[in-house]
Amino acid sequence: TQKGNVILKQQAAIDIGRDYPLVFDMTVKAPYPPGRYTIAPGSYRVNQWGSLELSAYDLQLLPVKQ
Repeated sequence: TQKGNVILKQQAAIDIGRDYPLVFDMTVKAPYPPGRYTIAPGSYRVNQWGSLELSAYDLQLLPVKQ
């Protein structure tokens, strides 16, 4: 970027009950190691139209204990 910042993207998949997981890219501050995660409560926000969404730049994952 112009300011010398680096934007990291990581590929992830979410199981929403379909035949196959939904694969997507997410912006991360540091790469997450492979594993099972849940979305941290602080990753949700309400947009300008009052709809719930995931924050594109503050998405945080919490490891699931197995």
